[in-house]
Amino acid sequence: MMITPSQHDIHCIGCEYSCQIYPDAVLRSQYCGQSSFAIWPEGNLFLQQGILTKLRKENNRLSCGFIFVDFSLPWLRDFIDAKWIDNLIKTGMRIVIITDNHLRPLANYWITRSNKIHGILYASDDDDIQRMKIRRLFTGRLALDRQGRMLNYSEVMLLNRFMSGICAQGIISIDKIETKKVYVHKYRLEKKLGFTVQQLISRVL
Repeated sequence: MMITPSQHDIHCIGCEYSCQIYPDAVLRSQYCGQSSFAIWPEGNLFLQQGILTKLRKENNRLSCGFIFVDFSLPWLRDFIDAKWIDNLIKTGMRIVIITDNHLRPLANYWITRSNKIHGILYASDDDDIQRMKIRRLFTGRLALDRQGRMLNYSEVMLLNRFMSGICAQGIISIDKIETKKVYVHKYRLEKKLGFTVQQLISRVL
């Protein structure tokens, strides 16, 4: 079952205590450092180990925490709704997107829509580029150099409709949009993401 942002806890991965950060922050251990690190949504152990390895190399007792967002297909339903970023903002931590190649156009959309996102790491970034971006982030700078294509607002709204189970004819009827316009947006959306709408739905079920 897909876990929604409101049901999904966020825990620090900085040490073995795994203190909860959201929705209910807990008293942190006196042995913890000044900064917290988290991955959201939780569950990708491979990504967690990779992040921890990089953090151990670069962390110099930061004064703020970071949430690394696993921007990948299994969580697509979460990322077409602005609530995901609203919830992460409440933690007071800096938000960094780590995107796979398929969701890069959607990730690029969000970094232009919200000034609360501090950085983006792409699957195509090599180790040197990733280290450079992490150093920039850890010294209080942004790392938002955009790569590749980007969805626009109409395409994201259309994707939201499709992922809610509404077909093209239903969208035309509900939103009073011209038939040609819906199918043009659908074509461009599928071309940018590299999947048909049906393929996307089947991959995130």
